[in-house]
Amino acid sequence: MIIAITSLKGGVGKSTISQNLAVCFAHMGYRVAIIDTDTNASSVHWSGIRSEDHPPITVMGITDSNALRKNIRQVEENYDMVLIDGTPAISKLVSTILILGDLVLIPIRPSGLDIWATEKFMEHFDQARSLKEHIQARFLLNEFNPKVNLNRDIQKALDELEIGTLQATLRHRIAYEEACVMGLGVYEYRDTKAKREVTQLTNEVLDLLKAL
Repeated sequence: MIIAITSLKGGVGKSTISQNLAVCFAHMGYRVAIIDTDTNASSVHWSGIRSEDHPPITVMGITDSNALRKNIRQVEENYDMVLIDGTPAISKLVSTILILGDLVLIPIRPSGLDIWATEKFMEHFDQARSLKEHIQARFLLNEFNPKVNLNRDIQKALDELEIGTLQATLRHRIAYEEACVMGLGVYEYRDTKAKREVTQLTNEVLDLLKAL
């Protein structure tokens, strides 16, 4: 299965989410690969410091749209879960990622800037649907705090769009940054709350994939 994590805005947590989902899948016994499509290559760098003592996760960088389209099926044949760590660039690559994903996750932080970027993203989403009518997609609220009015307002705004929103949310926790710089996911780290919310996210994603 191919899970695309994409957005037109940088800094929303695409790489962090890709890495943490990959870690959870790997600990569940799945063969996992990440395709890093961002020129910053955050997931590629993360894999370089990941210890061999942890479940293996293959990470490769592909930043060209045609190369991604030509190679992903071969990658999919060798892995159970393929996660595409998307790029924020407004390019053909974004549309390719949307079309290739069996499930598309769109991370969004609770801010006005992210809502504006989401409006632009919806234009690309509609264009992609002209090539692939049924695109299974969900918004994922990252750095979410239900006690903050703006956060709740943004959640309501997303509910008005045709793309659904995952029930699982991720909070702002330093554990995500600390785990990343050690080549880990929070599932392998000491913050039990972060581990629990990533596990909930992974299970919800699996339920969606099983329903496809």
